[in-house]
Amino acid sequence: MPSTNGHGSKPERVALYLRVSSEEQRERETIGLQAQFFSDYTRLYGLEVIHTYTDDGVSGTIPLAERPEGARLLEYAAKGEFDTLLVYKLGRLGRKLLVTVDAHDRLQQAGVSLRSATEPIDTSTPSGRLIFQMLASFAEYEREAIRERTSDGLARAYRNGAQMGMIPYAYDISEDGEFVIVEDEAKIVRELFENIAASSTLSHEAERLNSAGIDSPGSKYRGRPRKHGPRWSRSTVRGIIKQGAYSGTHTVRSARKGVVSREVPAIVTPELQQRALARLQANKHLVERRTDRKYLLRGLVKCGACGRSYGGGTSTANGKR
Repeated sequence: MPSTNGHGSKPERVALYLRVSSEEQRERETIGLQAQFFSDYTRLYGLEVIHTYTDDGVSGTIPLAERPEGARLLEYAAKGEFDTLLVYKLGRLGRKLLVTVDAHDRLQQAGVSLRSATEPIDTSTPSGRLIFQMLASFAEYEREAIRERTSDGLARAYRNGAQMGMIPYAYDISEDGEFVIVEDEAKIVRELFENIAASSTLSHEAERLNSAGIDSPGSKYRGRPRKHGPRWSRSTVRGIIKQGAYSGTHTVRSARKGVVSREVPAIVTPELQQRALARLQANKHLVERRTDRKYLLRGLVKCGACGRSYGGGTSTANGKR
């Protein structure tokens, strides 16, 4: 390949652009591999490298002008610093058709041609521009196909026993990927469901567990010990009562597949969970406050007009309760 840009004997001034995303880094496609390839390529064809721009850990779906080094690249292109931008492959410039075409148009406005070191793309020629449009379309199709296969694979793996994300309290994951019950924690879960179903409140249960010195659920991931939270709260107890896994069906949400469910060992019966959930709904009409007074009819006396439950409270007048 001659080291001119078609304007006489003037050497072709080339800029290199290297990029990998975080996902590609995990797949061992690194900046270092691209840099080594460019070193051999430019030496082989005698190209004069003016600038090198590197966006490490940046997604190819982000427009070139919005990437840290991409913006600088376009700025220098507009100043006429180089004649050709050389990329390892078209996907380095963009993983979406609109992103790739936008980058090409900005370079074209600056009088800079685009060349791929591993594909027959050189936009300084009509045939190169045609191939560019075709490969840009293929690049976007490939990205969408990979995303669809990944989403299908994750949903299938989850149904077959793989665990994605945090493991619910009172469960662990066995070596074969199945949910197993942690009995010490399951005992606490059963008590919570039974107490709430029997008219206890979220605040009361949280206070009871904190007073007993029982560690709050916190978080747990596969292969790691549970990291307990600072204390039980109303929201912690509510989250347990609403967790479907405890009655045998664990669900996760997928951006593309919606709700994905699978059966797991049940800790409480579906009937007990429904009773506890119904009590939570009824308790919304009660006033939750710290008090040293007990009202025996709290929650039992109903308003004849609106159907809400009466609670108890105090007021202060002239310094007296």
